[in-house]
Amino acid sequence: MLDERKKRILEAIIDDYINTGEPVGSRTIAKKYIFGISSATIRNEMSDLEEMGYLEQPHTSAGRIPSDKGYRYYVDELMKVSRLSPQQVEFIRSQLDVKFNEINEYMENIAKIISNLTNYTAVISTPNVKKSFIKYLQLVPVDSKRYILILVTNTGLVKDILLDKPENVDIKDFIYISNILNEKLSGLKLEDIDQKIVLDIENILGKNKTILSPIIENVLRTISAADSTEVVLSGIKNMFDFPEFGDVLKAKIFLHIFEQKEMLRQIINSSMHEHITIRIGTENPIEDLKECSVVLSTYRIGESIAGSIGIIGPKRLRYSQTVSLIDYICDTLSDILTKLFTE
Repeated sequence: MLDERKKRILEAIIDDYINTGEPVGSRTIAKKYIFGISSATIRNEMSDLEEMGYLEQPHTSAGRIPSDKGYRYYVDELMKVSRLSPQQVEFIRSQLDVKFNEINEYMENIAKIISNLTNYTAVISTPNVKKSFIKYLQLVPVDSKRYILILVTNTGLVKDILLDKPENVDIKDFIYISNILNEKLSGLKLEDIDQKIVLDIENILGKNKTILSPIIENVLRTISAADSTEVVLSGIKNMFDFPEFGDVLKAKIFLHIFEQKEMLRQIINSSMHEHITIRIGTENPIEDLKECSVVLSTYRIGESIAGSIGIIGPKRLRYSQTVSLIDYICDTLSDILTKLFTE
């Protein structure tokens, strides 16, 4: 158990190290943070904190840096979560509350926003909703041999697919065929489009039924792709702005993580049952992340967890600001997607 003075000193050391990336000495603490306490007293307290496992002393410096245990105590006991400014709130809301064509593209844009705001690497799992359904279909002739299938889903996805026109299908029948497709398919999800529905449409279309097979195939493929879960990244190069990753070997190890899709899924899925998850250094289940901290949170569609959003950064990341930002983005995204998928 730490007394109040040790808590103040540990907090000051971690705050200074987060800001500067340089080992912190007793004089720095006495001058910048702790008033009325001598450097000698602070030096003794720092030695005690090192013996207790909260600080480490690099071989090349007389100053100390936080250990994983020190960061953990800071996050759990000392950190005060900062509030976003009204300007930040307005900016994030304006960036998220926009129309989009494809959910994966939308999530990629959110990842860019997070990496730009934090200067860390953003990692996001796209929503596993399995709720996309057909909102509208239209066939538009291009010439005597080709036509465009326009597919619109409830998620805002708009897909234009160029297809070959069967010889026995007349262009003048396209409006009629479009109406039949909308009548029979509008409002259906992927699992709803069964053989019975296809046969029913074929019977109605009669001689024009040869056009149906490629349309159904492309509709199923498009909705299946829209409903699949992916992991998107942004800001990988941000990590190399930190001196901790200036070492070529460390850089190679870090880059290796982002080449492994299964490893990324392991990272992002590890928070799917929690609100905010913070893993520091050796707490990460993946050995290659032992020099990193990971902050993850979940977003929802209705009452169900749909995916995760997080950042990967150095262990001296700005925990307070990062938690506040990720938390607000997840809440905002949950509201937007809930309205989109439940209306």
